[in-house]
Amino acid sequence: MFKLFKRPARLLLIMTMLFAGSGIVHAHASTTSNPPVRVVLDANTMTFGEQPFIEKSTTLVPFRPIFEKLGLTIGWDPDTRKVTGEKEGVHIELQIDNPVAKVNGKSITLPVAPKLKNKTTFVPLRFISESVESKVEWDSANRTAVIYSKNHYASADGQFQFNAYGLWRNMSGLENFVAEDDERVQDYISVEEDGQLQLALRYFNHTMLFIAAEPLTDETRSMKLDSYLDRAKDTASLSSKDIVEEKQIELFGYDALQLTYVNHLDWDKRIDTLVAFKTGSRFYSIRNSSYEVTYKNSIQDFEDILEDMEFREQ
Repeated sequence: MFKLFKRPARLLLIMTMLFAGSGIVHAHASTTSNPPVRVVLDANTMTFGEQPFIEKSTTLVPFRPIFEKLGLTIGWDPDTRKVTGEKEGVHIELQIDNPVAKVNGKSITLPVAPKLKNKTTFVPLRFISESVESKVEWDSANRTAVIYSKNHYASADGQFQFNAYGLWRNMSGLENFVAEDDERVQDYISVEEDGQLQLALRYFNHTMLFIAAEPLTDETRSMKLDSYLDRAKDTASLSSKDIVEEKQIELFGYDALQLTYVNHLDWDKRIDTLVAFKTGSRFYSIRNSSYEVTYKNSIQDFEDILEDMEFREQ
């Protein structure tokens, strides 16, 4: 789904946010030719009892912390020196000094075999992460591996289903949020009505994703999609200079309109992209909202999410 994992700009942004204000890290990196290998999982730096290391361009990490963080149940056979990890739909087998691992029974040759070092079993980071469908980027300048875990999301009405990578969270922290009780949702509503929101997610860099559904009424049943979008512009108090782009697309087999505009509701400039379409019973809107500095990466993420998204009207 995601094409973002080869985007240097996105990785630079994440590393900038992680290292901001850390004088110790910068001082160490500038005076040491080979700084420690770091691992960041969904914007959180991982800690290990034994330091990860690189061998033949492969990052190896202690198996227990990475297995646990990726949600794998751990198994260890001291007689065969075999490590296993299991979660729904995934079973991984590795053996110390054996370059052949197994994922769901399929043999895979590793670039570097698992190793025992200082009484700790080290395993290839990328292999483990990708076995559970996470994505990995490598920041060579900071010797940092960045992992984005894969998560599944659904709207409250169950009509929208999709996968997204990284640290996305329900803005209310509840599976079924109540928009009017959540100030964080209220702060970022620009075109939706409280009762129409079906999903509100927030990425760690404050990018937002909203999905709303408006049942058709006698008043709106004959409304055209462009009129619906004009109403959204009025709701958001948009002027012509706020409009960045407006175009027609197709989404889920429906004609849709996509509007990109400047959102002035926040303390800093935000760029929103709203996609709206109409079925026989509802108007639907899906909106991505991000700060201007993260817009280029977030809009690509948004397009990837839309590409992965499934819609089934009940």
